[in-house]
Amino acid sequence: MSLFRRPGRSRFSPAQSARGMRALATAMLAGMAAIFVAAMRLDHLHPAWGFVRAFAEAGLVGGIADWFAVTALFRHPLGLPIPHTAIIPRNKDRIGDTLAQFLKDNFLTPSVVARRMRKLDVAGAAGRFLSQPRAGDGRLRQGGSRLLADILEALDQEHLGGMVKNAVAERMRRVEIAPLLGQTLE
Repeated sequence: MSLFRRPGRSRFSPAQSARGMRALATAMLAGMAAIFVAAMRLDHLHPAWGFVRAFAEAGLVGGIADWFAVTALFRHPLGLPIPHTAIIPRNKDRIGDTLAQFLKDNFLTPSVVARRMRKLDVAGAAGRFLSQPRAGDGRLRQGGSRLLADILEALDQEHLGGMVKNAVAERMRRVEIAPLLGQTLE
């Protein structure tokens, strides 16, 4: 295992990566504690041990402060209900609303969407899809029927019913009944 990996796909799952990082952080914190204790005991042998002790102490304090800060974002450290901790769980709805507003204001503006849409090659993508073997067999039919079902499901049933009712009533008003009755009576 190497400490420095090139960016890309990891061979570990996110849970495994998180466990590995936690283990590495804990090992480094324990290492700083061991160096600190050793430097304290050897401090009288040479003045350089004072610098080693200060370095280890800074690493130990920094590691504990980082642990506390990260833990305080997600839960109460050590299970103690310390004020201003468990910030994300308490504010998740507000954070979600703010993030949605940010995305809407910065990435879903008409100019940004129009620029992205101009870059799309919908006709080319459809052509490539249809030119693949078996594209027309089931995938297109299945996708089309799923799309139609989603559209019908998304429509407001009362509004759709009113539209159909109005269209039928308009058609019935246009029908000339006299010729139809005359043909029926003959």
